[in-house]
Parts: sequence; C-alpha cells; structure tokens
Amino acid sequence: MSEGVTLSKTSKTSKKGTTSKKKSTSVKKSVAKPKPKKKTVKAKAKTPAKKAAAKKDPSKKAAPAKPKLKKSVKKKPSQKTPSKKDREMLSELEVEIKSEDEQVCLGAIERLGILKHPDATRALIIALADQRYMVRIHAAAQLGERKDKKAVDALVAALKDDSLFVRQTVAGALESIGGTKAKKAISNAENDDLLLDELPEGRRLGE
Repeated sequence: MSEGVTLSKTSKTSKKGTTSKKKSTSVKKSVAKPKPKKKTVKAKAKTPAKKAAAKKDPSKKAAPAKPKLKKSVKKKPSQKTPSKKDREMLSELEVEIKSEDEQVCLGAIERLGILKHPDATRALIIALADQRYMVRIHAAAQLGERKDKKAVDALVAALKDDSLFVRQTVAGALESIGGTKAKKAISNAENDDLLLDELPEGRRLGE
C-alpha cells in the first residue's frame, strides 16, 4: 500500500510540474512587448490670410500670358554682281559712246539705257557733257528710263544746258526719277523760263 501511495504522489507532482510549465509559457506569451505606435502628424490649421489666398475670386480670371513677338529684322536687298557678259558689254559701249560717228554713239546710248550693269548710269552721265546736243538729249532720256537716283545731281546741272531741247528732256527725266530735289529743280527752272514751249527769238535748233 505504501508503494501505491508514493506512485500517486509522484504522478500528482509530475502533473503539477507540467501544468506549471504550461502556465509559465502562457504567461510569457501574454507578456509580449507592445508594438510602437505610428506617429500621426496633424495638419496645421491654415491661418486666415492663407485661407483667403486659397479661396480665389472666381470673377477674376488669370490674364493669359501674352505671346512674345519675334522681332523681324529687315534684310537689305542684296545687289547682284553683274554677270561677265554685262561687264564685257559695258566696256564695249563705253568705247562706242565716244565714237566720232554720231549714229554709233547714239546706238551705244540706247543699249546703255537697258543694260543691267549699275555703271551704265555713270557712262550716260558722262555723255551729258558731249559736244553734240543730240547725244546729250538721248543720254538724258535714257537716264530718265533707268530711274537711277544717282543721276539726279548731273541732270539738275544739265537744266542749264545751252540747248532748250536738252533742258526739256532733262526736266522730263527728272520728273520720271522723282524725289524732292528733282521736283524743286524743275520748279526753279520753270521760274527762270528755262523750259519754254517755244524757241526764243534769234535762237536756232541745237544752240
């Protein structure tokens, strides 16, 4: 009987040991470290000034940005260089315009009037001082056809030519070219009776 009692006591103690172990583990599990709470950042309250700025007046619309205009740079017209053919033609006509044969000279003047070379004006201006009045008349007429303002000064001086027909042709050339200086010179010539419609008495054609 004593042995049975001892076995039962030991079994009880063993059961108590196991239960105590279970309790200790359960206690350990329950006493767990608390997780750190996430910090919630509270939004700051807007001040009255900021609130007023946030609320925009719907009646006032933002003005659209003005488009930037690009400045247009005017390009100067490029002067074309004369062709080789025009240069050769000019040199030939400059020789012919000095010819003693009046018909050759007049033919050269007509061709200079339509020549695209800019120096053709210079050659015609030289012809305004020729001794033959017919050469001067044709030279003045061709200068009017070219309408080159570089010839204005020479034509204004030719308004005092001895020949009435030269003066009248020169006045027509100045009217064709135009400009303040040309118009003023014509007006002065008219006031000085240099552009008469009839030949003065005692004057012959060409004098």
